[in-house]
Amino acid sequence: MIKKLAAVTAALTIAICSFTSCSKNNDSSSTVSSTVDSSVSAVDSTTEKQTPEPSLTIDGKSIDTKDFIVCTIDGKDIDFDTFRYYYYYTISKYTSTYGATLDTIKSTDGGFKLLMEDVITALKQELVAPELAEENGIELTDDDNKTIDDQIAKAKANYDSDEAYLNDIKSAYLTEDLYRKMLETAAIYTKVNDTLFKNNGKYATKKEDFKKIVKDTNEYCREIHVMIPFYAQVDLDDSTADSYDSMSLSDKASAKQSAYAKLDDDGVKKAKEKAKKLAEEVLKKAQDGEDFDKLIEKYGWDLGLEDPSTGYYFNKDTTGYPEELVKDAFKLKENGISTELTENDTYGYFIIKRLPVDMDYVEQNIDDMIYSYDTPAISKLYNEKMDKMEVKYCDQWDKITADSIT
Repeated sequence: MIKKLAAVTAALTIAICSFTSCSKNNDSSSTVSSTVDSSVSAVDSTTEKQTPEPSLTIDGKSIDTKDFIVCTIDGKDIDFDTFRYYYYYTISKYTSTYGATLDTIKSTDGGFKLLMEDVITALKQELVAPELAEENGIELTDDDNKTIDDQIAKAKANYDSDEAYLNDIKSAYLTEDLYRKMLETAAIYTKVNDTLFKNNGKYATKKEDFKKIVKDTNEYCREIHVMIPFYAQVDLDDSTADSYDSMSLSDKASAKQSAYAKLDDDGVKKAKEKAKKLAEEVLKKAQDGEDFDKLIEKYGWDLGLEDPSTGYYFNKDTTGYPEELVKDAFKLKENGISTELTENDTYGYFIIKRLPVDMDYVEQNIDDMIYSYDTPAISKLYNEKMDKMEVKYCDQWDKITADSIT
């Protein structure tokens, strides 16, 4: 049901700094974006039952929410519909990340207070891009608004009737007005990002400065690695094992991860021991001069290095890679290979080779690389703006409970 709407809301961007792990995007280690699509999908898992009518009850009395302002953030009124969406958005994040439901939150000491604080944080994140736009004279054009009209029209076209469309809107804890408002905010976010943080924008590192930074081996690193995860040597059931050799690397990893997740503590311990033994064997092969690319092809599990010719580029402040990997890669000289295994509790074992920076590659990908390099500073700017935002709560704020909002 909600998937029809989610396909369209993939463009709805909340200004949240969320970082990727080792991914196929080799030189872009982080992304200063999170989509409402993810929250809609998460909410979808909680809306198999009928979504309740929006309501606010305080001290046992139903409150008229038509013009009800829950709070004001930096002078921007947050109406009930907007607050309610982010309320359920935050609960869905709790559920997807920690497995916590509203009942869990209610039964946890201080749980509801923390939830409400996180809702305010999500709302603050939503407001940073519009504030930056206002400060820098960035506005939506007629073409931008036409694009939003087209997005809404395409969303409606997925449904057999307006009623079905409105029911899906409702099931996503949205209203038509809020849906449009969020599309507008997404468009503003994109314009702010492209204008201020990319292409020599106000907050972007200048290209000539970046070329100097990337050549400094103390500041920037290019590396490839053989990643051998803890699940690498796990045995598979017969039916999976029969088709294993014909699987893609991604499917092989999924099969191994599923088998690993079913192990008891003793099984996990043995799996880690077997993975470490293999990693030590691969480390020796690398130290003995075997072709590193071929070792990656034969033993590696990092999907981002199926083609290791580019490798990963990062600096010491990069937050998208295992800390141990970054630290140990910088210890190596160019063309140097690990002298011992690098271990990370999440990913497993790494054998690292540091490569010289390829300036032709840098020239071809400099805009994306600068954006990656600047991401920690962008995140800091967003956080600083959020910290300065003044929040004023409605008179009934302290009376809102976990049973107040439906």
